[in-house]
Amino acid sequence: MTGLAIYAGVILAASFPPAWCQEIDASALLNQARAKILNNIEKIPKYTCLQTVRRSRYQMIPPVRVTGCGHVEDAATNTESRPTLAWADRLKLDVTVSEGAEIFSWAGAHHFQSDDVQDIVGGGMTGTGDFGPFLISIFGGSAGSYDYLGLAMQDKGRSLALYRYHVPVSTSHYQFKTGPRRDDLVTMAYEGRFWIDPETADLKRMTIEVPVPPQKSGTCRVETAIDYQQARIGSSDFLLPQLTVLDMWIPDGERHENRIEYAACREFQSASVFRTDLDTTAGASEAAQKPVTIPPGVTIKIALRSIINSASSFAGDAIEGQLVSPIGKVVPKGAVVHGRIVRLEHEYQPSNYVAIGLGFHSIDVNGTEAPLALIGVNHGGKLMTGAIEMRQGIGTFVFQNDPVVLDHTFVTEWKTVPASE
Repeated sequence: MTGLAIYAGVILAASFPPAWCQEIDASALLNQARAKILNNIEKIPKYTCLQTVRRSRYQMIPPVRVTGCGHVEDAATNTESRPTLAWADRLKLDVTVSEGAEIFSWAGAHHFQSDDVQDIVGGGMTGTGDFGPFLISIFGGSAGSYDYLGLAMQDKGRSLALYRYHVPVSTSHYQFKTGPRRDDLVTMAYEGRFWIDPETADLKRMTIEVPVPPQKSGTCRVETAIDYQQARIGSSDFLLPQLTVLDMWIPDGERHENRIEYAACREFQSASVFRTDLDTTAGASEAAQKPVTIPPGVTIKIALRSIINSASSFAGDAIEGQLVSPIGKVVPKGAVVHGRIVRLEHEYQPSNYVAIGLGFHSIDVNGTEAPLALIGVNHGGKLMTGAIEMRQGIGTFVFQNDPVVLDHTFVTEWKTVPASE
């Protein structure tokens, strides 16, 4: 431990005080940390990281009346009611940061697809901003005040300088989506704390709290905690998030939690990011061949080539299938179809089921990968038919058993549609 020596089983104080009891210049440390953070953001290359997202929703079971943000009206008479996991899903995404904006795609996709993550995942609670926008706002001048709270002991006995900050709504860029349209947004004031290493001026942890969200948000509290790390990109280390935990409380006692882990950060070389999985980069040999057009209105069956396990697979995982029968004279039987899992969720309350969404986007024809647009029909069982489930190219299937393991015996039925639909 810093400032201590151990000799013959006796702990002796060294000749200088340990870091956790030293006086620090809080203002100077804050200025040094701010400069370091903003310099990091300015110099960081365009990069991409893998996000592993686990989303959960908790409800009070059995249901109880609440008077405020999750506070049981009469806790003494409701001792049997506890927050219970009601729903969960998990997914993997790639995220890149370009010109201060976060852009997302399914993990391993050839192209980034959207700056709105819900365009990809389809629904559920999502959040953005932990790669840069929050840092720019809090440390770049949007914060209305900073207060030094002292040194706080952390894991492994290390002490960090703790500060509190506040960002008023007048300078806030923190927005909450309240409806389906892109402009259904409300801006929120927020506050929180951050922890700085007094020896290196590195940011270690930060919280973002919205204790009183706008009424139209439908929430009564929103909190985010971000743990930071020095991650290697190219030949240099940069400050990047390691783990983000986003919690949101609903007035009836319901709580949503997202846990997002980051890994495999690397420099992103491509100059073009806004394209979809249906776009293909044609090589010279492909360009010379006649384009393949899949006729619309044809019902096809696809047998899985990949194995999907509801206990270990993720939405975002790439999958393959193959045609059970040919598509006229255009595509032969057995042709390989490419896609990915686009939804993998468990509902525990009030019903109990597993929903697995599949999306197939291309098919191998004569040595080339041709775009494929489909609508799920059935698989001999229940097919979800809501707006989220019926997005183009997606079939979401429901299973009552858990875990679910799908293999080559799982055959799904689809209808081809024009790619422009």
